[in-house]
Amino acid sequence: MEPDGLRALWVVLWLGATMLVLGMPLWPAWREVRRPSDVTPLPVPSGLAVGGEGLQGQEAGPRPESAASQTADELTLRSGDRRHEVDHGGDVTVEAGARIDSALRARHVRSHGARLPHTVSATIAIDLGAGSRFGVLCAPVIRTEVRGPDHPREDKLEPSRADAPSRPRHCHAGDFELPASTTLVADLVVQGALTLGQDAILVGNVKVHGDACLLAGAALDGALFAQGSVHCHGRNRLSGPLAAGRSVWLRADSVVGNAHAAGSVSAWEVRLEHDVTVFGRITCVETGEAL
Repeated sequence: MEPDGLRALWVVLWLGATMLVLGMPLWPAWREVRRPSDVTPLPVPSGLAVGGEGLQGQEAGPRPESAASQTADELTLRSGDRRHEVDHGGDVTVEAGARIDSALRARHVRSHGARLPHTVSATIAIDLGAGSRFGVLCAPVIRTEVRGPDHPREDKLEPSRADAPSRPRHCHAGDFELPASTTLVADLVVQGALTLGQDAILVGNVKVHGDACLLAGAALDGALFAQGSVHCHGRNRLSGPLAAGRSVWLRADSVVGNAHAAGSVSAWEVRLEHDVTVFGRITCVETGEAL
């Protein structure tokens, strides 16, 4: 074969191969244009009329029952019900045995001994029944169940706050105990343990290198930071914030913060007895429990 003829043959072969390679991806589209396959009518279920009448009839029919009952403003999660996350604009009640994996957000949250998700927030309040477990709670008011007389907890007597610039500052080596029924206005650093006697009042911020113990009726108008544990024996008033390196135990009728100035509680473990109120936030590294 002549060189010119061979050269022409190679050109034709290369052009054919190029058109084949470029045309193969376009073949399905070309075939769809010639013979469309997605314009056939969809099958209509029997009993469904054109115009929506049958659809309306189906919506009016009975719905499958669920473990959770819900109305416009209230959602109840019952034992055995499981949700990944709940974001509800009304009230949410979580019963023992229900499970929420991630987070719970609502207007008002009530826990009837449930294990709550790690993060719970409410715009009005969080109520904790006995046996409730939690991680992080955030609400204007957080309350445990009332077993005594039901009275407004935010209206209870609180120590009068002294002006911060006028408070002296002291560093106490070793343990420090404020005697019962006495009042001290000072910012303190205690290198040992701190004990506030019965009905004693301390106005000032306190840092404790050990444990802190507030006997019944003692009040602290200021921040409390303890490297150990904090134990409030009952009827205690703390303005907060309250933070402990190990644990915080708030016994009956204790209040942290108030309705006009939110406080906070944070520790590795937090235990709350009945009739306890925290205005603001509770953060537990490991676990929190309402007793």
